[in-house]
Amino acid sequence: MAGLYIHIPLCTQRCSYCDFFSTTLLNKRVELIDALCKEMKMRADYLPVDANVLETIYIGGGTPSLLSSSEINILINCALESFPHVDTNKMEITMEANPNDLTEDYLKELSGTAINRLSIGCQSFNDTTLKIINRRHNADEAKNAIANARKFGFNNISIDLIYGLPSQTIDSWKNDVATAIALKPNHISAYCLELHRGSLLTKKISKGELTEMDESDCLTCFKHLREATSSSGYEHYEISNFALKGYRSRHNSSYWHDIPYIGIGPAAHSYNGESRQWNVSHLPKYLKAISENRLDTEIETLSVTEKYNDYILTALRTSDGIDFQYIENKFGSSLADFAKEVATTQEKENNIEFLDGKCRLTEKGIFISDTIFTEFIVVDEE
Repeated sequence: MAGLYIHIPLCTQRCSYCDFFSTTLLNKRVELIDALCKEMKMRADYLPVDANVLETIYIGGGTPSLLSSSEINILINCALESFPHVDTNKMEITMEANPNDLTEDYLKELSGTAINRLSIGCQSFNDTTLKIINRRHNADEAKNAIANARKFGFNNISIDLIYGLPSQTIDSWKNDVATAIALKPNHISAYCLELHRGSLLTKKISKGELTEMDESDCLTCFKHLREATSSSGYEHYEISNFALKGYRSRHNSSYWHDIPYIGIGPAAHSYNGESRQWNVSHLPKYLKAISENRLDTEIETLSVTEKYNDYILTALRTSDGIDFQYIENKFGSSLADFAKEVATTQEKENNIEFLDGKCRLTEKGIFISDTIFTEFIVVDEE
């Protein structure tokens, strides 16, 4: 099985924390839709034959909810025509959306598409925080978006939250978490703020206009998140992701379990089991290349060690953990033995636990996961 990611880089305004490729060139919208469909056909044979059947489609951004329902249909139909796929009734087809785009009229139209999962970028339910990070919705619009989505038959809803934001306190974060849980989304993705070079938020913090949250307070926020979601029936199945039973993100899980995927659109990344590939992060250059029947991409062929490292860095983030037999079969016995040795050492520190031929982070280990990851990494000799 495989996953398809379609990147819609269009935004009406840029969030102050964002480091993803996006653009406000909304006049390129029609040209972009045509190019995305053309790229899908150009890359129909990218995925390996033994893993080329699509099980998931994820339309991300940017702001995919700027597209009309007819444009969404065009993209999904083109994907289904271009790639082998499971029965559409069994597919997970996700679209990211801004809360204030999810009006009743738009949701009614969207319910006529194949989209069966919505990922709603709430980020916070505090209006002061939302203004600081330059979101174009308010708290009430976020709450209404979730309620209205259910009204129009969307029964698989994920929401995004961010903690560690300027102006945010432990108490305001607790209120965000309580509000989120009360809305009963099927899935919650919660990320600690990362300050990226060049972002507006980073610039304001460096000038002293805003103050970032203390690291110990961020840890307290994360601990509260785990406790609150667990007591409300959510499974903490990946460091930043929480799901009610049966509602893990199937698409994102492919990234974490070494499953090939293809990314379509500017800045989109792909992985075919042997190499990573990514498109140019520039809309006009992307459109020009596709119009000339070529791809403007970079490709990195991976060594066995690099594949092993990628597997460790993603799989160990999950509650499923890393599979030693998989490592041996895919990357060789020496790397499997090395991983077991590291895991055994970490087990003595109560950072790792063994379970049925696998190992995973303990609760203690989750809080120091970055340090543990480095212990498993192997550097290729020059």
